[in-house]
Amino acid sequence: MPNFEKYNLSQVKTERFYQLPKYLFEDTYFKKMSAEAKIMYALLKDRFELSIQNEWVDKNNNIYFIFSNKHLCEYLGYAEQKIIKLKKELVNFNLLTQERVGLNKPNRLYLLKPNYDVEASRTKELPNSQFQNNEFGSSGTVNLSGQELPNSQSNDTELNNTDYIETENNDTHDMNDISNTPINNNHSYHTNHQQTEFNNDALKFQVLEELPQQLQNYLSKFEIREIRIIKSVLLKGKKSFNNAHDTYYRLEDVEFEIVSVLKRFKAMLLQKNETVEAMQGYLMQSIKAELEETHALYMRRQNMKQHNIFNQ
Repeated sequence: MPNFEKYNLSQVKTERFYQLPKYLFEDTYFKKMSAEAKIMYALLKDRFELSIQNEWVDKNNNIYFIFSNKHLCEYLGYAEQKIIKLKKELVNFNLLTQERVGLNKPNRLYLLKPNYDVEASRTKELPNSQFQNNEFGSSGTVNLSGQELPNSQSNDTELNNTDYIETENNDTHDMNDISNTPINNNHSYHTNHQQTEFNNDALKFQVLEELPQQLQNYLSKFEIREIRIIKSVLLKGKKSFNNAHDTYYRLEDVEFEIVSVLKRFKAMLLQKNETVEAMQGYLMQSIKAELEETHALYMRRQNMKQHNIFNQ
């Protein structure tokens, strides 16, 4: 345990700290925001300022940064599910947006700042009207007006600690899990709901676009998180079967059969009142059993063709 002592003047000048904007506490727009989310915002802002120093910008000159769920868990002492929940809260308050770069690559995070008059910000109570029409959505646009570069003393982030290497693949999942629960403020729930639906449709399209059309149509009825799990099981099951039998079935070759498996799988979920996560093993077994049956039927047909006397 560290020793605690009174501050002296020299120590104050060299102390490291995180920045928390006063508007998070003074403006009525953020009154419903949890203190935990505000603390996370301070950590993200610290990492964001490292990007400013290193000029990490996208093609639109917007500043982005990387901060994995794994490292946020270490900083805040929370489980990953809690980290994802706090990130969603920041997204809902238009303080954060995430951009998926590619498969197995960490998300780009964009910190969003309310767009308001600098002079007005000096008052004790900022009016809600200065924030409520500032819908950032997920465009990744960051307003940097009036933003100052941090004092070098205030930033505790090392250049080599940017989470590029150690980011977990599942960090990309939380960006798809945006809450539909409205926040009790002056934002229009209808607008937020439409934006959420639009984002979900875009993400579903991205995940499903490489699959055959019948599979796309049926899987689109599932939630985005469920689709990711089911798709992963489908691809693993197909690969495992092809390796075991030295064959090369594509999903297009067994599209109808796989859709039938998924329909039975959905019925089983309803009957047992279980989640897709809990029934992954059952789905894998069902897919392999269907491929076995399909392959056996195919081989019988091939043998019949070879032994057909009319072919001799």
